[in-house]
Amino acid sequence: MQISLWVPYDERRLRRTITFLARSQLRAVRIIGAVPVPLGVLLIVLDPTLPLAYVSVIIGLFLLFAAGPITVARSVRAQSRTIRDGQQLTLDDEWVTVTYPLAESRFRWAGLDTVIETPEVWYAMFGRFQAIAIPKAEMTDGQRAEFAAFVARLWAAPPVPAA
Repeated sequence: MQISLWVPYDERRLRRTITFLARSQLRAVRIIGAVPVPLGVLLIVLDPTLPLAYVSVIIGLFLLFAAGPITVARSVRAQSRTIRDGQQLTLDDEWVTVTYPLAESRFRWAGLDTVIETPEVWYAMFGRFQAIAIPKAEMTDGQRAEFAAFVARLWAAPPVPAA
């Protein structure tokens, strides 16, 4: 396999990737946020003058609805300016290479944990929080088919020798 494509910077794709990578942590934050809301409402019903009840509701609503988007936005802002110039993505049988005008990263497929396919991208997961987004929109139909076949071969079970 030899696929090379130019991937322009796309902040929406970056936001989706960060959200994808942080999904388990954000789910835990939402679950934690679901606890103080009903507790605060119960306290308000019992004693509307209790300030702690209102604080509890506010904290819970923040964790439920605002913490995730704020975390993703801060993560996007924390990214290096280098990535805003777009990237050259090269996939071959041994490596995935991401080249920016000022930086380059290379990963061996042998270190790959899994590939997760979504309608828009494949996420090549090198660990739980290290992913390379391989966008489908920038690939030709032939490249998409070639990469899908490559991924299928990566996970195919080795042949069992006949006894």
